[in-house]
Amino acid sequence: MTKTKVAIVGCGNIAPVYLKNLKRFGIFEIVACSDVDLQRAKALASEFSVEKVVEPDKVYDLDVDIIVNLTPPQNHYSINKRVLESGKHLYSEKPLSSEVDEAKEILELAENKGLMVGCAPDTFLGANIQTAKKLIHDGWIGKPFAANCFIMYGGPEKWHPNPHFIFKKYLGPLFDIGPYCLTALVFLLGSVKKVSGMGMITYKERLITSEPHRGEMIEVEMPTYVTANLLFDKGIIGNVTVSYDVPATNLRGIEIYGEEGTLIVPDPNFFDYGRVLLRRHDEQEFKEVPVINPFNYDNLRGLGILDMALAIKMGTPLRVSGSLAFHVLETLHAVYTSLQEERFVDVESKAPDVPLLDMKLLREVLYI
Repeated sequence: MTKTKVAIVGCGNIAPVYLKNLKRFGIFEIVACSDVDLQRAKALASEFSVEKVVEPDKVYDLDVDIIVNLTPPQNHYSINKRVLESGKHLYSEKPLSSEVDEAKEILELAENKGLMVGCAPDTFLGANIQTAKKLIHDGWIGKPFAANCFIMYGGPEKWHPNPHFIFKKYLGPLFDIGPYCLTALVFLLGSVKKVSGMGMITYKERLITSEPHRGEMIEVEMPTYVTANLLFDKGIIGNVTVSYDVPATNLRGIEIYGEEGTLIVPDPNFFDYGRVLLRRHDEQEFKEVPVINPFNYDNLRGLGILDMALAIKMGTPLRVSGSLAFHVLETLHAVYTSLQEERFVDVESKAPDVPLLDMKLLREVLYI
């Protein structure tokens, strides 16, 4: 198989793990790194032996198949649009865009140009969530009727090198870590039909304790504790709770309740961290389930780009698709509207049915 040529735009905190994993996969040639801070781009290129560093405006002229957008979310719409206008396939970090209408425009542009759009998070491709999907499909918990997902921790100002933007409009925990919960739940249970939400800004200012901005204060614009009720198309009731205000908790991950059993899935913010547990109603305790599709590494962010490359080269299903990301984004905005206006909000879009990974194919192309 010929190499898939990739360029990286945005060389910040998340970029190293992407490049590390793209290097592990056997089908990529990383052509160039790009960033508004050229010194940062040069440092990343040097670390991962990428020969070329270009200014952001020049990346669209490169001879590549996929441009990967790892810039901050407020830049996604303009960059993603330019990627597609340049005739390149697009893979974007979450979200596809901050606004639903902008995300819709991106997908329509891609369709008109015959290009593919992929979008993080791709953690649902990890062994834990893949295993959970198969267990549900095979009837181990019977018909699902409810689910919970919790991701709560002490906040990015304690570890992120540049946490200011994470507390601005259309971010906060709902739009930052909410996509991990919702993408996993939609993959496991199908489309969301209706939502209600509540949220609060627990601390209006946050003290940064990470370097290099230690001691600076952040003015918080978005709710930092959010809980949402979800009604799925299949009649399943779900709850998602995300927060930056809870450093001590025993609730982290997904629980799915079926007519014949309960399934526990670890934190969907990670690939293969923790154990998948199953307890059927005729059993006395939870038992660990051996995972399907195991990988040798815990953090495989960028696996979605591999999925996309195979879809381009071989016509296989695109699992980490723009249409899935769009449904999740619309659901997040519906929750935000609900907590502001204190009402139920419908979700109009439908998520695609996403198949399990084809491990036989992956083993032929992965060097992991």
